[in-house]
Amino acid sequence: MIQKDAQVEELIDNSGLTRIAGALKDLTMLSNRITTSPFGEEEVPVGVSRIGGEPDLPAGTQWPMYEQQPLTFIAQIRLEEVPYKPEILPQNGLLSFFYNAVDQPWGYGPEHAGQWKVIHTESTNELERITPPDQVKQDGDFEALAVTFSVQTTLPSWNTLAVRRMDLNEAEIDQYSELMENITEYNAPGFPIHRLLGHADQVQGEMQLKCQLVTHGIDCGDPSGYRHPRRQELEPGAEGWKLLLQIDSEEDIGMTWGDFGMIYFWIHEEALKRRDFDSVWVVLQCG
Repeated sequence: MIQKDAQVEELIDNSGLTRIAGALKDLTMLSNRITTSPFGEEEVPVGVSRIGGEPDLPAGTQWPMYEQQPLTFIAQIRLEEVPYKPEILPQNGLLSFFYNAVDQPWGYGPEHAGQWKVIHTESTNELERITPPDQVKQDGDFEALAVTFSVQTTLPSWNTLAVRRMDLNEAEIDQYSELMENITEYNAPGFPIHRLLGHADQVQGEMQLKCQLVTHGIDCGDPSGYRHPRRQELEPGAEGWKLLLQIDSEEDIGMTWGDFGMIYFWIHEEALKRRDFDSVWVVLQCG
């Protein structure tokens, strides 16, 4: 069984946040950090985890489309290669991720639905390389990058529901910000920061409540969405939203999200238990 990193817990102990140190340790989550490298000259193997390139799917699989335009293939994760897999995640097969990389929807409004797709292929015995449709707006020529996984212990940003409920005072917010900088420096010195599971590396702010409200028909493109009369009813379900995959910008292959931000594939834990990957919601954030 993979254990949480004692060094991260030591950083929490030394942060000065004595009042909430125990609660913060309880909030930590394991995450699969994804590191990329070029494949080199050899042909990209079929069925392995990677970012970019073309997807490996069962013969006859239809390329995901949005309004008659093909979505862009972003990544595939071979679950047998992943070191940290909680029981709620499928233990085998391939997760394939697509997104509208042309228009890059932010995921702030219900109208953005349909502009991404996650496919779980349980059997990987008969995969084949699928070529994208030859259409003018296709933007899927990202070079394939090999990936390796390592397990890290992550902590949420202070601007999340769970941390805000701790009622940090001004001094504690400063201490928490410094703690997050120290954990980031320890876990992920430098970019890009790709993740499977764990806490998101936020760029702009909290996303779980946004996912909960938007998927219930509430536009969160401006602050009025967070003042909606249904917020109180819906907010308890927000923390059920879990980060599935975080993909950072990869400038070398032309994969840039907004102003060099990140895209985040979120799924509610109840949908994940049902293997309902059609319920995934995507948020784009950039600085």
